[in-house]
Amino acid sequence: MAVASGARAQTDDAAPFYTGVSVGVTHVSNVYRVGGATALPEGTTNSDNVTTAALLAGLNTRLGRQRLSFDGSLQDNRYANNSTLNNSAYSLRGALDWETVGDLSGTLNAQASRSLAQFNLGNGAELVTQKNLERSREVNAVARLGANLRYSLEAGLNHRSRDYTAEQYDRFVYSQNTATLGAYARPGGNVRLGLVARRTEGEYPRYPIYISIFRVGSQTIDYRRNDVDLTANWTTGGSSQLFTRISTSRVHHDPVNGPLRDFHGTTGAVNWTWQPTGKINLGVQLVRDTGQETLLSTTNVNRVGTSWQLNGVYALTGKLSFNATATGSRSERDDGGFDSERTQGIGLRWAYSRGLSLACQYNHASRDSSVLQYVYTASSYGCTGQALFF
Repeated sequence: MAVASGARAQTDDAAPFYTGVSVGVTHVSNVYRVGGATALPEGTTNSDNVTTAALLAGLNTRLGRQRLSFDGSLQDNRYANNSTLNNSAYSLRGALDWETVGDLSGTLNAQASRSLAQFNLGNGAELVTQKNLERSREVNAVARLGANLRYSLEAGLNHRSRDYTAEQYDRFVYSQNTATLGAYARPGGNVRLGLVARRTEGEYPRYPIYISIFRVGSQTIDYRRNDVDLTANWTTGGSSQLFTRISTSRVHHDPVNGPLRDFHGTTGAVNWTWQPTGKINLGVQLVRDTGQETLLSTTNVNRVGTSWQLNGVYALTGKLSFNATATGSRSERDDGGFDSERTQGIGLRWAYSRGLSLACQYNHASRDSSVLQYVYTASSYGCTGQALFF
């Protein structure tokens, strides 16, 4: 669960390397994300306190023309009442920015994580009350020709995968590879336009087969997706940046008559960041896309959904900052069914020094659904102290 994962290192100052530790305690009101009418196994406590201890490390350095960066966190999560959910988690992220003497440059980055999966994901998942670990991996490579010129070309490869240890979540396990080729132009100094072709091939290797309500086996579902993207990136004086994408998308599944629907239509995204003053940072994200690409509902494998996110940070003083976040997503089915999720969060972060900080956060999450067992409300609050050594 996100509330039980260790905080990543938070520092605004560039440093060649750092190590650190963090310790946090979080209270979770609804661990299993169930509604009041849902019965849990005998002896299960749905309200709990989670203690998280983490080791942190990272580096950010130049190697000639190249820049190498890495951030890592190893976490140990302990539940006061639900000890069977105790788990070890990690979050790793690395990137290499490279360039040649000419106009050729690029980026190679990779990330991997393991954490306790959110309970009651909806979208057809069965209720799980045992420990269920989610593992995600992503590798992305991009090469650019003429990135700083008026016209440029860009090619990329991406691999993304996710799996779970609980077989009840087999429908959400997937792996995909994407290739992109794009042409870009700068009609003005602060505007960049792009035309991009994308090809994605992937599979759900353990999608369940049901007869009535009984699972009788599993099957492999392959899918192919083709997109043509029109993109625009607009920067205004360094204080505001707007990115938009509108795409014609076509998704095909095999077998054709399987449980997942094909899609042909328009998808898109908007991402806006704004810094009106030196103390305020604001951000807005809007996405309409299929499950694997939607901002929030990556488990929504069978439908096109919309999602949004608002976030802001306000520096109250040089050491104290306030943050707020709100997110939402909605997806609808052909039969009239729907899922609608909302989260809100507020927090304070106090930086005593460059390496010592304390952050406290409150979050509230809820889901409304046409399926009664997927409806829930939950809240969490807690604090994390962090020490970094440079």
